[in-house]
Amino acid sequence: MTPMRDNPDKELLLRIKTIMVLRIVFLTGFVVLVILFERSSLQATPIVPLSAILCAAYFLSLTSALFLRIGIPLPTVAWFQVVGDLGVVGGIIFTTGGVESPLSFLFLFVIISSSVMLPRMVSYLTASGASIIYGLLVDLEYFNVIQPIYFFPKSTVSYQGAYLFYIISLNIASFFSVAYLSSILNHRLRVIKDELRTKNIDFKKLQQFHRNVVQNMVNGLMTTDLEGRITSVNIACESITRVPLNECIGKYCYQVLPMEELTRLFTYKEDLIAMPCHMEGECQREGEETILIAMKISYLMSPGAEGKKHLDQPEGYICVFEDRTEMHQMEEKMKQSEQLAAVGKFSAGLAHEIRNPLASLSGSIQLLKGTLQIDEEQQRLMDIALKEAERVNGIVSEFLAYSQPRKSKPTVIDLTQLLEDIIILMKNSNEYDPSIHLQLVAPPDHIIIQSEEAQIKQMIWNLCINGVQAMDKSGNLTLTLKKVDGYKTEDFETGRRGVLIIVEDQGRGIPLEDQTTIFEPFFTTREEGVGLGLATVKQIVERFAGHISVTSEPGRGTCFDVFLPQERSLLSARNSNANADDTQAVTEEK
Repeated sequence: MTPMRDNPDKELLLRIKTIMVLRIVFLTGFVVLVILFERSSLQATPIVPLSAILCAAYFLSLTSALFLRIGIPLPTVAWFQVVGDLGVVGGIIFTTGGVESPLSFLFLFVIISSSVMLPRMVSYLTASGASIIYGLLVDLEYFNVIQPIYFFPKSTVSYQGAYLFYIISLNIASFFSVAYLSSILNHRLRVIKDELRTKNIDFKKLQQFHRNVVQNMVNGLMTTDLEGRITSVNIACESITRVPLNECIGKYCYQVLPMEELTRLFTYKEDLIAMPCHMEGECQREGEETILIAMKISYLMSPGAEGKKHLDQPEGYICVFEDRTEMHQMEEKMKQSEQLAAVGKFSAGLAHEIRNPLASLSGSIQLLKGTLQIDEEQQRLMDIALKEAERVNGIVSEFLAYSQPRKSKPTVIDLTQLLEDIIILMKNSNEYDPSIHLQLVAPPDHIIIQSEEAQIKQMIWNLCINGVQAMDKSGNLTLTLKKVDGYKTEDFETGRRGVLIIVEDQGRGIPLEDQTTIFEPFFTTREEGVGLGLATVKQIVERFAGHISVTSEPGRGTCFDVFLPQERSLLSARNSNANADDTQAVTEEK
């Protein structure tokens, strides 16, 4: 809006200065002509009155320049010049013969200058002023009130009666005719300039809008010449390729995005296909991981080719691309989920078919073991059979827990008490060895949450079993529980309130290359393992919109951090049996 308000003032200032310059040029040329005429004249000419008028004209120009200097409003300066010019032209006519003066046409220039500087109506006022001044001079001369100064030789023509009226009418008609024509032309000129100014502003806004759209696109955009050299890129291109914008310009597009198909497209021209074309492939970023890029390429046509029947050779290409790595990973996860859903449906029936004969087999062995008279070796074989039957049942249970998790209504859970119960159960399980020390670190006030108890218990139990199995029959397994008002890791951050459960062991640790795959189904490093324990843990955590992270050092142990959000205020109940202080809670160990 500001340019629309300031431009008219600048335009008026430019017009006033232009009129001032033209006035000085005209006056100087007129002075030269007067001097030449005076020197070539055969009789004496009264040059002093005319010189005084010309000096007044110069003074008018200097005064106008001073007004501009001291900041007089521009319309006032323009009015001052118009009125002054009318007076100067009247003086020139009076000093060059009055009604016989050939310089009455100078009023036309004043009328034109007024239409240039001021609104349309002023040109008619100026024409009226010129008519009044000229008519007044003629009338005063006609009635012998004043006697004009004859700078030029006096004419022998008698300016009386109808002829005098004709001269006055002709000049006045010319004044108003010029006022009408000049006002129309200048008004039209102003309208055209205003339209051009508006269109120019709209064009700049449109340019800025297009620039903002291109630069703020989520997809990467680059334009190239016919050889594939980059001519322009947007900000998203830098974020996807990790190449600074200024380094992209001039490089080949397949150097910035080293895709096999893109390289082949610009290297072997015979392989060019019809545009637009779509390609998708892996791209190795410099010093970073491999990403999946999807790109669409089309011709960049020159403006001159638009509307032609047979288009000229294009001047380049437009490449629009996006990083589909995360999308591809999500698609893979969806496929995996669909597969697991199908497996889950099948597993429900399969587990039923396996468990029924398995229960019969186990019961029969136990019955035979208690009734038959068998030796020690046969007793050991029956114990092995029962143990293996129990292991098969555990595998089926783990598979069902992962592929078809049970859904239950959230209930109020004393999380501190739940962890204490898990420690007791763990110490009485077959996986536990007396040389392993189990301990719980928690606030003295019990932490109460609202969730699904069976799922939470399954999650913590799997983590504890994983820690016990990772230790070679010795070491500490520590469970830590605390309330948090936010949680942050390298790949996760939230400001939500919740609980943090930490399960830390002193086992053999996890190699760095395996830390990204331990949560995948059926991944295990144990010969007798199934590989569903940690996968089930991650599934439960994600179901509750939480996050699990792992830190491990081979030979030193592993630490799992589980964050579970709890938007509602966490209730607490004083543990009357706690013997610890305000920051250290119950410790259970062998």
